[in-house]
Amino acid sequence: MWGGDTCFSRLGYLVAVVSSAMSEREVPPAIAQRIIVKFLTNEGVKPSEILTRLRAQFGDMTLSSTQVYDWASKFKGGHEAVENESHNRRPRTSLTDDNIRAICDLIEGDRRLTVDEIASEVNISHGSAHSIITEHLGFSKVCARWVPRLLTHNQKQVRQGICQGLLNRYEREGNNFLHRIVTCDESWAHHYTPESKTASMEWRRRGEHCPVKAKTRLSAGKVLTTIFWDWKGVLLIDFLHERRTVNAAYYCQLLDNVKAAYKNKRRGQPIRNVILLHDNARPHTAVLTRDKLKEFHWETLEHPPYSPDLSPSDYHLFGPLKEALGGHRFQSDDEVEEFVRNWAVTRPPTFYEEGIQKLPTRWQKCVELQGDYVEKQ
Repeated sequence: MWGGDTCFSRLGYLVAVVSSAMSEREVPPAIAQRIIVKFLTNEGVKPSEILTRLRAQFGDMTLSSTQVYDWASKFKGGHEAVENESHNRRPRTSLTDDNIRAICDLIEGDRRLTVDEIASEVNISHGSAHSIITEHLGFSKVCARWVPRLLTHNQKQVRQGICQGLLNRYEREGNNFLHRIVTCDESWAHHYTPESKTASMEWRRRGEHCPVKAKTRLSAGKVLTTIFWDWKGVLLIDFLHERRTVNAAYYCQLLDNVKAAYKNKRRGQPIRNVILLHDNARPHTAVLTRDKLKEFHWETLEHPPYSPDLSPSDYHLFGPLKEALGGHRFQSDDEVEEFVRNWAVTRPPTFYEEGIQKLPTRWQKCVELQGDYVEKQ
């Protein structure tokens, strides 16, 4: 089995071969991709990795994730054919080259058309239209991906450049670089956070009615939670009540407290070795804050703007915390604070280590995506 760039180069070669065969024999894109799925499955490549590589090569023509996983499972079980199994039924007369071209043109003209609308336009059945769209043209309908911000080309370039620089440093210094990082961020903890739809799932027998829940909103009562942590765990948790905001002076007080906590909890580790990873909020970049960090001899890790996907607190910490808060009702700020403290300090050490160790993977992914947002890993 090949690794890294070699795998992609071999896949590129295979795509070229298949594409050549397609041009000569008019092999449908779906069949071409199944050939590649079979090849990579036999090489021991995971379906998730196969799907990533197919998307890189085929773009919008890529098979759906369900199809890739299903075919990978078939090939792993010894299945050989890349075509759908034949059925003892009357062949569809609507599966013609003219209909396939017509449907392809319709989809290219309007990506939001429904199968029924396409079937009506071409004057064929729903099943025939669906078969042409998914099996012959290789289309699958996907939802828009929500991102924090629509990045400009320049912003993507900045993200890519910063991540490449951080990757280069990680390659030079290894885990010693990651172990020096102290990261932080702020998030609201409400007196009531509705339980997520996923968290409320429960087992039901066939025929049983699904549970019903009324839609609820976040409570007005809330506490601003600031957490400083590193690969070993929590260093400091601070709470700020409503009608107060974090400014540079307040943030500098927190940094003084973090420094004292670091000396107490990380004995034997030089305090001047700290690398602080925080976002570009105004209190974090103010002159007063920069002077305080200079006084501490702390380095600030370069962090691109509009990049919560590269902040460990955003992609690793606050999500599970909000899930834990889901469904709980608190009567006071003190109850919220007690819950958050207990949750944070009872996480296993591996939880925080995993969050920091994900950084190089996310930097790498950002570089590969040419600065675009990194999805969940």
